[in-house]
Amino acid sequence: MSEINAKKPGLIILLFILFFTLASMPAFSQGNRAAEDITFTAKLKSEVVKRVCKLLTINYIFPETAKKMEDHLNTQLKEGKYDKINNKNVFAQALTSDLRKISKDKHIRVIYDPEAVKRIRAGNSRSKEDREKARKARIERERQRNFGFRRLEILEGNIGYLDLTGFSGLDQAAETIIAAMNFLANSNAVIIDLRNNGGGSPFTIQIISSYFLKDYTYLNSFEWRGDDTIKQFWTLRYVPGKKMYDTDLYILTSSRTFSAAEEFTYNLKTLKRATIVGETTGGGAHPGGSRIVDDYFLVWVPSGRAINPITKTNWEGKGIEPHISIPRDKALDKALYTALEKLAEKTEDKGKKQRLQWALDGIKARLEPQKVQEEILKKYVGQYIRSIVTLEDGQLFFKSGPQKFKMIPLSETYFILDGWSDVRVEFVLDDKRKEYAIKARFTDGRSDILTKVKKKK
Repeated sequence: MSEINAKKPGLIILLFILFFTLASMPAFSQGNRAAEDITFTAKLKSEVVKRVCKLLTINYIFPETAKKMEDHLNTQLKEGKYDKINNKNVFAQALTSDLRKISKDKHIRVIYDPEAVKRIRAGNSRSKEDREKARKARIERERQRNFGFRRLEILEGNIGYLDLTGFSGLDQAAETIIAAMNFLANSNAVIIDLRNNGGGSPFTIQIISSYFLKDYTYLNSFEWRGDDTIKQFWTLRYVPGKKMYDTDLYILTSSRTFSAAEEFTYNLKTLKRATIVGETTGGGAHPGGSRIVDDYFLVWVPSGRAINPITKTNWEGKGIEPHISIPRDKALDKALYTALEKLAEKTEDKGKKQRLQWALDGIKARLEPQKVQEEILKKYVGQYIRSIVTLEDGQLFFKSGPQKFKMIPLSETYFILDGWSDVRVEFVLDDKRKEYAIKARFTDGRSDILTKVKKKK
């Protein structure tokens, strides 16, 4: 989520994109282990602190907190807490830690990034040529990451899935957004994955939300430092393509879900329009923008705060609790299972119900794998007609031709094949109840018996 100012749309888009670029990078990744810079003197550190404090005093959403942060940094400086730091990345990290200690604001941070400083200056340059060059560079960076749309597909049971890693604020993203929404339009349910989404633009939130809400709906608002007006965001009255206002919607979250990704989640949760699955989010509800400190440093200053029209508050510092709490690596399977289970309960078609149950069994095996004693697994090992079963480090594998699949137990005798969803393997005793055979089960209800190949004497 980034700073919004209706009078300066070009600048705002730049701030949106810069925020997401920085938020999606590993914190302080540029040279933490670099050699110490002996030219980074106490005077230069003092100057950085002074300029950071000035930018906070002028722009931070809460003036009183800005004064407390200033006092704390100056105290740290006077007490020599930064004296032994001669690496600019480490210094930026130390300042960030101290600012957050006072503000509890997860958006606020100091960044050492000379190249980002150059990009911002180019974008703000008086030269039309420099501004155009910077604009094209931003578009190309976003295009290379497909404007945040990383993965789009139809899962079992006609469940639409979108892996969205950012809410791009560029106008050029509109075609991709519309194409993605229309791809999902005929799904029985939709899962939007925000587990790796660090934020972006509320304008993109506005567009995507409009596909999932029938009526003209008040989504969120922002209050800004020094501005008496409240900026409101409503859904759009028209979007190209089919709306999905009656399609079940699931949003996946993690502790890395942050800022604008949290706004999207919070909006739809408070509107009771989506089921949230995963982990509590990061807790950043104060939008802002990067301010240039000097040729090397930037400070991200939160200059606004979100105000939800229903709760009259936001998720700052707390994050958003999911409806279904589960570790991030199991969130997709859990959401898919929940969606399919709901579909299975509704349908009266026996064939469809059987196919859905087939998919549910497979997902359940991944979510809750059964433990089978190794002594039992050893009984299944051997060569069968057109297949071989092996036991490796306590794990059964099924080999058919050149392909080899891990076998995940649904019970002591019934297994799914990881990577081959159309087939299940059940071990059954032969007619004499002396030797195990494989009963291969298929999605269409067919089955085939694969007997064990007898060893030659």
